[in-house]
Amino acid sequence: MANRGRLFWKILLGFWLIFLLITQLLWVVFSLYGSHHEPPEDNIARRIADVQLSSAASILASGGMPALDSLRAGWSPADRRFFTLLPDDAGSAAGAAMEFGPPDVISRRVTAADGRRYLLRYDLYGLRHEYQHGRRSSILHMPSPMFWLGLTGGLLFSMLLAWNLTRPMLMLRRAFERVSRGDLSVRLLPAMRRRHDEITDVAKDFDAMAERLQVLVSDREALLHDVSHELRSPLARLQLAIGLAHQNPQNVYASLDRIEHEAGRLDRMIGELLALTRAEHQGSPGEDYFDLYGLVEAVVNDARYEAQVPGVQIVLSASQPEDYTVKGNAEMMRRAVENIVRNAVRFSTHGQRVSVNLARVDTQLDITVADQGPGVEESKLSSIFDPFVRVNSPLNGKGYGLGLAIARKAVVAHDGQVDAHNGAAGGLVIHIRIPHWG
Repeated sequence: MANRGRLFWKILLGFWLIFLLITQLLWVVFSLYGSHHEPPEDNIARRIADVQLSSAASILASGGMPALDSLRAGWSPADRRFFTLLPDDAGSAAGAAMEFGPPDVISRRVTAADGRRYLLRYDLYGLRHEYQHGRRSSILHMPSPMFWLGLTGGLLFSMLLAWNLTRPMLMLRRAFERVSRGDLSVRLLPAMRRRHDEITDVAKDFDAMAERLQVLVSDREALLHDVSHELRSPLARLQLAIGLAHQNPQNVYASLDRIEHEAGRLDRMIGELLALTRAEHQGSPGEDYFDLYGLVEAVVNDARYEAQVPGVQIVLSASQPEDYTVKGNAEMMRRAVENIVRNAVRFSTHGQRVSVNLARVDTQLDITVADQGPGVEESKLSSIFDPFVRVNSPLNGKGYGLGLAIARKAVVAHDGQVDAHNGAAGGLVIHIRIPHWG
C-alpha cells in the first residue's frame, strides 16, 4: 500500500503540473491575442452603445427633447444610467476634447430640432462592468468550475492509473517473494493475459524465468540423486573389499586389486561429472578457430586403435576439398565427438562397422555417426542425452551414462544441435550440426 500511495501522489502531482501549465499557457496566449484584437464582450458592448447613441441622436435631431425623453422612458434603468445628455454651449474645443476622450466613453454632438447643440455620451466602461457583474470568480485565471472539475478529474484519473499500475506490480512482487521462498510453480501470465501491454510481456518473461528455474532445479536434484546412487555402489564395494582384507589377511592382494579397480571407476566417474559441469557452465566456447575435419579424423584414428579388440571397423568419409573451420573450443568439441564415436563402438560387436560422415550443408557442418548395433527403443530416444541414462550394450558396465550428456552440452555451447534416431537398417544414428565459422 505504501508503494501504491507514493505512485498515486506522483501521478496526481504530475497531472496537476501539466494541467496548470497548459491553462496558464493558454491564458498567456489569449492575453497576448487580446492586446491586438478587441475581446468579443467589448465588441458587443460597443455595438450596443452605438445603437443606443445613434437612436438617441436621430430622435433628438428630428423631434427635439420631448421625443428624446419619450425614447429614454422606454429604456431600462441601466441604459438610462449609462447615457448622459449635456448642453454643448461650452464651446467646440471642450466638446471636441470630450468627443475624442478615452475609448471607454462614446460621445456625439447633435443639433436638436430647436437649434440647440447637445453632447451625447455613453459610458462603455459601466456597460461592460454591468455585463461582467454576474460573472463567476476565477482561480489562477481559470473559471472556478473548470478548476474544481480539473481537481476532481485529476483525483479520479490518478486513482485509476495508480491502481492499474500498482496492481500488477504488487502481483509481481508477491510472485518474486514466492520464488525467493523456493516456490517455482507461480505463474503470472494467466492473471495478466487480458492486458495486452508491456506488463503482459513482463509476465511472459517472468513465467519463462520461473519455468526455466524449475527445470534447472529439477535437473539439479535429479543429477544429485543419480550421482549419489552411482557413487554408492563403488563405495559399497570398497568397504566390502576393506572388510574382507581385515577378516582374511591372506586375500589382501585380491582386496587391493578390487580397491584399485573401484578407485579407478570413481576417478573416471568424477572426471566425467566435472567434464559435464564444465560443459554446462562454460558459456561462450571461446574465440579460437580449428579445423573440424582434422579434429574428427584424430578422434576416428584413436577410436580405430581401441576398436581392434572388439573387432569393430570405423570408416570416415568427408567431402574434399572443403572448408571445415569452426569457431569455438576445440577441446570441448573433441570430447563431444569422441564420446559419440565411443558410444557407437560400445554398442557394436565383432565384424560390425561404425560410419562417420562429415559434410558441409550451406552454413552448417554436419557430422553423422551411425552404427550397426541394436539401436535404442523409441521411448528412450528422447532421453539418451540426459545424465546417467544407460541402455544395455555388449560392454554394459563400462559407462556411466554421461558421455552423450557431455556431448550435447558441448554442441549446444557452440550454437549447434544434436539428435538421435534409429537407422532404417538398424543401429543408432546420431546427427550433429555445427555452424560454419563464416
